[in-house]
Amino acid sequence: MKNIFGSLSAKLAKLMTTFVISLILAAKPAAAPFEAGNILYTDSSGGVIAINPVRGERMVVASAGRLVRPFGIAVNANGDVFVSDTGSLAIIRIDPLTGSQTVIAAGGLLGVPFGIAIDRKGYLLVANGERIIGLNPVTAEQTIVSAGGHFGAGTGHPLGVTVAENGDLIVANVGFPSEIIRVNPRTGQQTLITKAGYLKFPQAIAIDGKDIYLTDVATADGNFGCGSVIHVDILTGRQTVLSSGGNLVGPVGIAVDENGKIVVGDPYTINPASPDLYDGGIIKIDPVTGAQILIARGQESYVNPRGIAIVRPIRGNER
Repeated sequence: MKNIFGSLSAKLAKLMTTFVISLILAAKPAAAPFEAGNILYTDSSGGVIAINPVRGERMVVASAGRLVRPFGIAVNANGDVFVSDTGSLAIIRIDPLTGSQTVIAAGGLLGVPFGIAIDRKGYLLVANGERIIGLNPVTAEQTIVSAGGHFGAGTGHPLGVTVAENGDLIVANVGFPSEIIRVNPRTGQQTLITKAGYLKFPQAIAIDGKDIYLTDVATADGNFGCGSVIHVDILTGRQTVLSSGGNLVGPVGIAVDENGKIVVGDPYTINPASPDLYDGGIIKIDPVTGAQILIARGQESYVNPRGIAIVRPIRGNER
């Protein structure tokens, strides 16, 4: 007689596993040590720093350990921090209360992780210079979201990724020429938004509605020395230089805060008191005028800000 009980047990176990994972991903966010509007940034010296832009308070969230050369950073609704590290070749979860580090992905499809983003379901998207990888933060399962086409050897190198309001992925693809690509996260289909123009070597990307913002350089040779923030209309692909020069020397990370202001991390911002020092800076930029405000400088061992994330208000019904 066929053992139906064994078959039913296996099916129930599989269903329960799926149910538990769904509960974890959809759990109501717990209180986080960060305030809404706090700026988190990675520093290439091996640290993650939190700044209160109103009071100017600074806190080292985590340092050393697995953090070798952290690049991208994202924070979820629970306040958990996720960092892509180009030195340890890993995605690292950081507990915001203790600063403890957990490697949730290394090897496999991951390659060299650069830009990182989180979709509305809590899944991670990683640009690794060759393709876009999806990562389940609970199971650590890696999947290819989009590869080939505009991405890969001889075409372009996806370095930055962000998530549009409709769930599409918007990717900064470095190549000759550099491009901005829209990716359907369900099919992996790639659509060109814009290319060339002011795009030379885009480092990171952020989006606010139909407005795409990128960090780049304004020098003829594509090297640092005069940085820029470029605006792209997602509907038309029209490019404009929103802000350049000033505190922007070689900007890397970029994010948009709750008020629509752009926040940039630049490891090369010069200390005006001593022009031979590159202390790095966190710069706020007006999206209308392009006016820059230097809101923080590098301090002590952390003078090379790279990735930027903004802490959002915790909303239990967003998942």
